[in-house]
Parts: sequence; C-alpha cells; structure tokens
Amino acid sequence: MQKKINIVLFFFILTLSTSCGFKKINQDRPLIHLQKIEINGENRIAYAIKNNIILLSNKDAVDKVNVRLDILTSKSNKIKDKRGRVTRYTLKINGDLFLKNARTQETINKSFSKTVDYDTGQNYSNTINNEKNASKILVRQLSVEITNFIILTFKTK
Repeated sequence: MQKKINIVLFFFILTLSTSCGFKKINQDRPLIHLQKIEINGENRIAYAIKNNIILLSNKDAVDKVNVRLDILTSKSNKIKDKRGRVTRYTLKINGDLFLKNARTQETINKSFSKTVDYDTGQNYSNTINNEKNASKILVRQLSVEITNFIILTFKTK
C-alpha cells in the first residue's frame, strides 16, 4: 500500500514539475506603433474594427505606421419567395487598407471583402437582430484578416 502511494506521489510531483510545452503561436508580435488610425465608413463597424486593430500597437516600436481604412457596406436581396417577399439578404463589407510607414514613407495597399447571408425573421425586429449578428460576424472576420495582414507585413521586414 505504501509503495502505491509513493508511486502516485512521484508521478504527481513529476507532472507538476514538468511543463506541457504550450507556447502561443503569435508570441512574438511585430514591433509597430500605429500612430494614426483613420477609418471611414459606418461608425459602428469602424469603431469595432479600430478597437481590434489598435491591439497590435506597441508604443516602444521602431516602425511608426499610419493606417487608413475605407469601409463600404452593402445589403442586397438574395432569395425571394413566390409572393415577391425577400426571405434572405446578403450583407457585404469591403475594406480598403492603406498603410504608410512614417519612417520610410513606404505605402502598402490591400483590399478586403467579406460576405454573409442572413434570413428574414417572423417580424421586423428579428430581421434586424439577424442583420446585427451577421454584421458582427463580418466585423470579426474582417478584423482578424486585417490584423493578420499587418502582422505578416511587418514581421517579414
């Protein structure tokens, strides 16, 4: 009995003393400072994207970058039923990103586009909620794509 307890205790201490080797993938963030972020477009979407992009900024960075993002949203009919009522909409967000390195005056342009479909609800408020949820999904996807582009652009330099 004592031998089992010692073995279990040994493995317990061994497990606690060794690490699992977990390491974050994006551990080494690029050293950039986003000096000026200018976003043109719908205010709610622009504010959410700006908050997600600003997380990349590091005040002690060597590279100072000015960011301009022009956002254009559009909503169109996707499917109509026999009576001519719209049953599904398509929401699309286009973003044109302009990065300008303040030190080297180098500019980088990139366009992003995301699309999602959403159904109409039984009443108008459900349709509006579906549109808001679709918009949140698009903003999240667009923010991730933009931040990954910025990270990869300045990581290679």
